[in-house]
This record gives sequence, structure tokens and C-alpha cells, in this order.
Amino acid sequence: MKSKPGPIYLACILLLSGLFLFVRCKTAEKTGKDEVNQFLNGFNNRVKEGNTDSLMAYFDGDKRQKVLKRLVNLLSGKKSLNGKEKPLAGISLDVDAAKIKIIDDEWATVSIPAKFSHEQLDSKASVLILKIHKVAPHTLKIAQVDARQFLTDYVAYANFIQNKTSSEKDLFSPITLAAFKTAGQLKARYDSVIWFEHMDNKTFYFVVKGRWSAAKLDSLTDRYDPGYKMGLLNPELKEIIPVEYDLIHNIGGTITGLIEVEKNQKKGLFDTNGKIIIPANYNEILPLNDEQNLAALRKGDDYFYLRKDYTVTERIADFKISDILNKIKDYGNSYTITDNHPENILEYNDRELSNSIVIPPSYLVEWDILPSLIDLRNPIRKTIAYDDMENGSASYKINFDSRQEQSNWLEAGYYSIINDYLGSRAGLYQSNAVLVIDKKANRIFGHQVNIFYAMAEGGVVLSGNCKNNHIMPLSDSLFEYETTAFLATDVGGNEHIGEAPYYFYLKLKNGKLQALPNERFFGFTKYVRMNESYLNGCYTVNDKSFDHMTPEMMQYAKNEIFAQYHYKFKNSKWTNLFEYRFNRDGATLYENVDDSLTNVDKYNIDFLNKKIKVQKPNTLAAK
Repeated sequence: MKSKPGPIYLACILLLSGLFLFVRCKTAEKTGKDEVNQFLNGFNNRVKEGNTDSLMAYFDGDKRQKVLKRLVNLLSGKKSLNGKEKPLAGISLDVDAAKIKIIDDEWATVSIPAKFSHEQLDSKASVLILKIHKVAPHTLKIAQVDARQFLTDYVAYANFIQNKTSSEKDLFSPITLAAFKTAGQLKARYDSVIWFEHMDNKTFYFVVKGRWSAAKLDSLTDRYDPGYKMGLLNPELKEIIPVEYDLIHNIGGTITGLIEVEKNQKKGLFDTNGKIIIPANYNEILPLNDEQNLAALRKGDDYFYLRKDYTVTERIADFKISDILNKIKDYGNSYTITDNHPENILEYNDRELSNSIVIPPSYLVEWDILPSLIDLRNPIRKTIAYDDMENGSASYKINFDSRQEQSNWLEAGYYSIINDYLGSRAGLYQSNAVLVIDKKANRIFGHQVNIFYAMAEGGVVLSGNCKNNHIMPLSDSLFEYETTAFLATDVGGNEHIGEAPYYFYLKLKNGKLQALPNERFFGFTKYVRMNESYLNGCYTVNDKSFDHMTPEMMQYAKNEIFAQYHYKFKNSKWTNLFEYRFNRDGATLYENVDDSLTNVDKYNIDFLNKKIKVQKPNTLAAK
């Protein structure tokens, strides 16, 4: 999809994880490769000269932005990401080898090979991606810089330089250096020592037998068949948790003073002396804020309480999950995981991997609120980080947006999850999550969804002007989840949608909520027969708010159905609008796709046609 900002967007700014977007008005003249090459050579000459003022003139938009200034200082060799020291690495751009793609009369994208170098070390290749905009005849400007890969590579190379050219005492704390030394000695007993956790100035060691793979933590399937076993040693190097578990969590991360373990899709708890508090026989551990109980334990369909004296009750015959929702430790709360106030520091046994680690409680992972592993900046190591661009702190913010009663068997809770430079590499973005409390099944199911669907890669934090959050059961196992997403797309008629309702269809399968495949922005057209309610919702169009679909949106929603089946539109406008989304890589287009349309597709096309006909065209009335 070729998404071009409308003429109303004057000097708009979108900042996304090292990506700057400055949009100005249209110009009639075409942009050609020769003109772009000339522009790039001038830009590269300013980089070589190290003249920040001249280099800044090549960018469009607000030159006062701190992030832009720091990028220009880095390119020109003046200052590093934090705006203080000189850069550790030299930077050179090979504009002669740049790949130029002309998008349309005004826009071109350019991928410039970059190289980081240091006199004592091998160089490293990277790439800087620019979006060039013709702002006036014979005048080009850099409207967008996608510097995420460039900055990620720079950070890695700068840390590599620092590690190779500095003494260990300057890079690591004494407790980390001592842990490195002990880990080296433990290799005679174990295949790997993967992590250290420092608590009260003492170090615990996470050890592995077998072939360790951190990547397997990202998949719940692999996580329970990892090909290795994990254990935990105390500061005296005694095995307090034997090497027979798939995953061991942060000490105290699930319940204070205890250590959660996972084995064959079951969970258990140890104390720091190595005593088994509960064996790994339970499907779920739900920590509680309760006077008598530490946690609710689920084994199959049965529930038990873990008392504060570490005893486990008999099966609770009349247990109702909805009755203890407000007591579950992190249900209904807004909280932040940050590198500013770590209680215990869990770090990699790796001189190159400089982050600290959080292994979230298993129930939050299985609810799809948190990932299996969270990387944060390590406060006891001297490292360079991506978020030095803003002097920010890595954090993972979870906001509980609302909870509502749906029926006598269903309840729902909604979360927004904001990843703020997580792991010093991911950038600022938001995702949304829904929890379904099934009172009949006596279970909680969760699913997290992406809400960023703009053409550029990256993310966004929503404005808060639209708060579409609603879930509706279509059957006992199929749910329609409506939330707000960021589209940043043209729908024709000079309408540019920013935020809009987005529909997900969630299927309950094997104890998990899974999203059914859906590539449509107006996703309800694929799975349900439309009624009047689908024409309403909170939209932002050309920076104005609307509570309904406009005729242009309806036309887009109808043609989107045809586009998914690779229909060959007679009007080039629709070909261009859907090219990126449905017709990439030279997909074959068809004159007729009627045989591909489902009964739901046909019904919705007819419904939309009737609504479009009764609407006056080009009537964009703001709410």
C-alpha cells in the first residue's frame, strides 16, 4: 500500500524508535534518480566535512529535536549517542552503492550501505534508510530516517570497541567479575552457566546440562521441550534446585522469597534453601494479595490454596475464579517493570550481552500480558545503549484500562502494554491485550494483539482520543475483540485515517486464545454479516474525530474484500492503495474473483453497496 500524507498535513511529526517523519505539502514535479543521487552526494560531503549545521539543513521539519541533533552529531563524528563523549566508531556512507526506489512523483526511499570502523578492530557493515521528499521544484529534503538497524548496529559495535579496548575493571562491577570467574570453574560440572542473580551482595548461578538455547523461551511449545535441563546453585555453589527443570524464574519474581520452576508444562515452587514448597505438578500458580493465602493453584479443573505457612489445602469444591480476580497479584493493576529500581539483578554470563533479565511469572506469560523474557539495561555494567539517544530508561508499562461484565458466564479485562526502548533496541510501541474470564470453564484466557498497521515498520503509542475496547462472544469458543489501532492509511477521497476500530476474531483452542488469520483493516467483513453497529466507532481522519464510517471508508472496506483475492481494479487509485498490502512480489491479478468470495463476503459487499448509495459522496462531516 502506498500511503501518502494528504495536503492538510503541514509539518507533522512522527517519532518512532529512531524514525523521524516530517511531512510537508505536495509539489507537482517528479523526483528522478539522478536528482536523488546528486542530493545524496551533497549529504555525504557534509557527513565527511563534519559540519553539523550544513548537515542539519538536509533534514525537513523541526531542527530543534534532541534526537535529530544527536543523530546528526553521530554522523558527523562530533558526539556519541548520549551527546557527551566523542563517538567510539568512525562512520562512513557508501552513497555510490545506495539502492534508490522512486515511490511516486514526490517520494523516494534510499538504502545507504554504512560502515563502522575502529583503527584497532575489524569494521562492521550496516545500513541507513532515508525517505526523500521533493518539497519544492529542484529541492529535496530528508523527510524520514529509519535508523533503527543503523543505531542497533552502532550500539553493538561501540560496546564491542569498549569491551576490547577497556580493562574489565572499568566495565564490570566486582561482583560480576567474581561471578565470571566462578562460572569458569563450574564448567567442569555443567555444560553452561547462563545467568547470575545477585541478591544481598551474594550470587546465585543458573546452570544447564544439555544444549542451551535462549530462543526457545520465546515459544511455549519449545519452552516445554527445550533439549536441556536447568538448575540453580546458591552462593556456596550447592544445588538448591536440581538440574531437571525447563525454566527457573527470578528469585522472588512470582512470590516473595520463593522461586518458580517449570517442568513439562507444569509449575512448582522452591525456597532459597532448596526446599520444595510445591512440586511442579500444577498447571497454574496465581499469586494472591490475601491475608491467609499466598496463591491459588490450579491442577486440571481443580483449585487449591497455598497458605502462608506453605501448606496446601484440599481441593476447593466451590471455587470460582471470578471471586478472586481482585486478589490476583497483578490483575486489574497498572505497573511498570523498569531498570531504574531492580530488586535483584539477573544478568547474562556473557561479556558481550550487557542487559539484565526478568523472567516474568508464568501466569502473566500464559495470559499473554508479558513475554517469556524481558531485557532491561544492566545498572551494574558500563554499556552504551540505544536509548542513550533520549537518555531514557528501558521500561515495560502495563496499564489496566477497564473491566466489564459481559454475561452470567463471561467477564473481560483490557490492558495496554507500552514497551519503551525495551532491551535498548526495540523502540517505543504499544500493544493491547484482552483477558476473557470464562466463568463456566472457571478459567482465564488472554491474548495480546498488535495495534500498529502503518506502512513503515515501527510502533506507536495511541493518543487516547479513541478507546474502542469491546469483546463479544460469537459462540462458546469464538470471540470478536474490537480495540483501537493505528492505521496511518489513505482510503481515497483525500481521507487519511490515523486511529480506528480494529477487529480480531479469537478462537479458544487447546486452552489458548488464538487469532484467526485476517489481513483486512475492516476485518469484520471476513467473519461476520454486517449490521448498523459496524458502521459506528471512534476514528481520527485528517486529525479530526469521527464516530462513524464515512462513504470513503465504506468504499475502501468493500474494495478491500476484492483486493484480498487479487482482483484487478479498473481504477488505478485502488490498485495503488492496495498494492503494498495484497499485491506484493508480483502477485497475479484477476479480472473476476467472484468464485473466491465467501457467502459472508457477498453479503457484506451488498450491505456496503446499499449504504454507499444512500450516502452523499465526499461528505466528510466531523463529529
